[in-house]
Amino acid sequence: MTKNKMRLLFILFFVITTNSACANESSQLSKIIDDSLNDKSVPEHRAVLHKIIKWPNSCNKTFTYPTAGIVFLKIDSDTHLLQVTCTYGAYQGMSLFYKVNTSSTNSKLLTLPKSYTDKKGESEIWGNVLNDSTAKAFSILNLYSGFGNCGRLTTYDLSQQTPKIISLKRQEDCDKKPLERDPEKWPLIKQ
Repeated sequence: MTKNKMRLLFILFFVITTNSACANESSQLSKIIDDSLNDKSVPEHRAVLHKIIKWPNSCNKTFTYPTAGIVFLKIDSDTHLLQVTCTYGAYQGMSLFYKVNTSSTNSKLLTLPKSYTDKKGESEIWGNVLNDSTAKAFSILNLYSGFGNCGRLTTYDLSQQTPKIISLKRQEDCDKKPLERDPEKWPLIKQ
């Protein structure tokens, strides 16, 4: 066999192997997304998804709970928002967010604008994603105390290419009387 034929066979083998691996990843990703959307995520999904999305290992080192710690929200037929919980914390957790394309298994770590004085974005988000969140707009409640009377309520718009803050309510003073535990009643900083 000539060297050119050997090279051609090697290239053909590489292409077939690569396409097979990509198809397998796409199939696994689709199943994990379907399970997540139907509240059927299991801890094993996290390990498979970590190999596909490749979030930082540090996120897995701090995650020690018997759940998957992943949530998908549908943006469109091929694109989903993925929340990867890194830690649940004492009363709120820290998460990373990715836009995931299911047809290509490509993903992009979202950098959300900060909701306070520093103008740089952040990719590690502390707080609880509220239940009324969707893939196009979601709210994160970041509490400063376990009493729940101070913190930030930030609503982000993800409908455009770059995420932006559409609403920010903040109660900085944890000693303020009377204690207001409803973040919707905290002072509006931005709308």
